[in-house]
Amino acid sequence: MSKIPVDSRIQRILVVNFGGIGDEILFFPVIQSLREAYPQAKLTALVEPRCKGIMAFNPAIDEVLTLDVKGKPSVFELLKVVGELRSRSFDLAIGSGRSPVMPVILLLSGAKYRAGYDANRLSWTLTEKAKCNPQQYAAEMYYDLIRHWVPIPFRLPQAALTQPDREWAKAFLAEHGVQAGDQVVVLHPGTSKLSVQKKFIKSWDADRWSELAARLQAAGVKVVLAGGPDDEETIERIKGVLKTQPIEAFGKTKGLGQLAALISQASILVCVDSAPLHLGVAVGTPTVGIFGPTDPAKLMPTGTVHQAIHVDGLACRPCLWDRRATTCDELSCLKNLGVEAVEAAVWRVMPARNQANHGTINAAEH
Repeated sequence: MSKIPVDSRIQRILVVNFGGIGDEILFFPVIQSLREAYPQAKLTALVEPRCKGIMAFNPAIDEVLTLDVKGKPSVFELLKVVGELRSRSFDLAIGSGRSPVMPVILLLSGAKYRAGYDANRLSWTLTEKAKCNPQQYAAEMYYDLIRHWVPIPFRLPQAALTQPDREWAKAFLAEHGVQAGDQVVVLHPGTSKLSVQKKFIKSWDADRWSELAARLQAAGVKVVLAGGPDDEETIERIKGVLKTQPIEAFGKTKGLGQLAALISQASILVCVDSAPLHLGVAVGTPTVGIFGPTDPAKLMPTGTVHQAIHVDGLACRPCLWDRRATTCDELSCLKNLGVEAVEAAVWRVMPARNQANHGTINAAEH
């Protein structure tokens, strides 16, 4: 039985989750349930600097602190963060990492109750230990940290959208001829900048994106092409092949807020394993994820609303996070993934659009 009380004795909560934007979105269910279980508490999140912006999508968070763990922080920077944590007199601290560093951070926070994974030699310093099962959907894995003492069932991540972002997305689509009842599919072919820097190959070939767009256009679908600053070359290659130009959102969305709002207005999102995939789930848009070297069981929820497409029967996959393979001469997991399979998935999930919105949040209401 848990020693952590679920009552007004908990006034200040710290949550620590280091990772990319997708990791933070996958951690949202933990934060959202903590807010419901402890409505009186002030909730502080400690994340990497690159993820500070995404935390605005979760109105349950009162304060965001940052620590650049990948930048090898100096002793001074570490002491500064520890001082900031201790000055807040946390009652409860929760950390998601399996490294021995996480229990140390939680201990140094000064919190009386400290919850984390029973996954390393310093786990004995925790007051609440959870088994870590990395073979399941990552959001469920994170939720195991609080599942046994927070009396709220798991729900998929939810992202808050501001009214200005919603209005921008509606106006953008209307300006490009989208009308009520139209089928709209957003294609986001890009991967994260960090994946590119580390040569993590997760992207589908541009020619296949072009063929998918052409097939959808031929069926009367309004195709929207979106991407980040690092996707320009891929976007241009896709456009260069198409006879009918798609609605181009590349370079038009200002920040993740407008991108998320645009995705929320779509019938379906098609993307690779990247942050937009998790945004699609969090705004309730049926999402078709194209997976090569990564494991969809860990990155997409089960069910019929969201679907992962990958090549079965390959002994080498998944490899990216399991064996840390960063280069591959064959790339069979991506080269053998045909357009037909992805298009079929689009039509399978299209009827799910009306049931997919599991409760996106309007940030203006919080």
